[in-house]
Amino acid sequence: MGSGGYRLSHAATGGNFACGNGAANQPGGISLLGSGTTAFNAGFRDFVNQVGQHLRPEQATNWSVGGEFAPTAFLKGLDVQATWYTVKITGVLRAFGNPTTNAFNQGSLGFSYIIPTDLIGADAACNNNLTPTTCPEFESMVQKILNDGRNPVPQAALTNVYWINDGGTFNKGYQKVEGIDFNASYDFDTGDFGAWNVGITGAYYLHLYNQTTPADPVEDQLHTTLSSVGNIPQNGVTGIAGIGTNRMRYRTRLGWSNGPWSLTGFMDYSSHYFHTQNAPPQVNLQCTTTGGTLPGGSLPCLISNYSNIQPSLYTFDLSFGYDTGDDPVNDYLKHIGVQLVVQNIADRTPAFQYRISTGGGNPATFDILKNYGGRTVSIIVTKTW
Repeated sequence: MGSGGYRLSHAATGGNFACGNGAANQPGGISLLGSGTTAFNAGFRDFVNQVGQHLRPEQATNWSVGGEFAPTAFLKGLDVQATWYTVKITGVLRAFGNPTTNAFNQGSLGFSYIIPTDLIGADAACNNNLTPTTCPEFESMVQKILNDGRNPVPQAALTNVYWINDGGTFNKGYQKVEGIDFNASYDFDTGDFGAWNVGITGAYYLHLYNQTTPADPVEDQLHTTLSSVGNIPQNGVTGIAGIGTNRMRYRTRLGWSNGPWSLTGFMDYSSHYFHTQNAPPQVNLQCTTTGGTLPGGSLPCLISNYSNIQPSLYTFDLSFGYDTGDDPVNDYLKHIGVQLVVQNIADRTPAFQYRISTGGGNPATFDILKNYGGRTVSIIVTKTW
């Protein structure tokens, strides 16, 4: 909890947000991009947010119900399993740094900003947000941040800071996920034609409820409203924040073996979702002329059907093997397995994504949550004694 970073920021004239030191960009503030410990040591939580002085572990409540169907009198070899579960995490450890225009205007995030009048209970002199230097407690907080060895903001900024963003970690809100894990398999022997097996293993998320702070509404991030894309709304879509995977994923297989030979094919599926990156500036309703490509307006662009959807993806793998077993006379040649594995046979690559933000990963032109390695071929040799 000891790591931290800082940024000198300014709320730009007109309500926009930018970073810089220009005189026109006032009032300026300082943002902590670090831990709760750093915020506590700087005195941010001496007079406000006292509940955040000592963080506590996240707590979770789990419930699950499962079932299995494996008949023995008929369809012997069939096994079907499914488990419904719900996991609720309370006191989620979250950070509220990187202030934006929307964050400044969002009342539920007011606790993460400190201005001189928030400290008037400690000192009656803290009665004017336009003169922060008259509030000793406020100036002390800023000075402690500036004195931190990891702080890149110059000492000269002390008298130019009008607000503080306590972006350190808090225990805030809750997250609740509901889903179904499932798997099914069927094994059968066809005699001289070998033994066959078929199966599927997967997961399906039903809901992902999230409440960032107690003052925020509860949102289901699997059926939510994301920011508009080029002035076109994205309502009731499937987001991905908080899951780290797609709403539905599964892997199927079809296998065959006969004596020393084996062959298994796999198919992987991941469902679509909508990412949260900003749209290119010259798509949809952002151009200066109808059918144009010059951004900066609100008219239909040449590209008018852009969306943040990441399509579903299918990939195929193949495994072909041979095992010498006990057949060779030479003991050194017995139980040698040779396996040829081809992953992503069709050489599928992740879908295009306009990604210029560094949040959650580096800028890229593809979905960084998916494997971009393409087709790979491996040969595996094993020896069993």
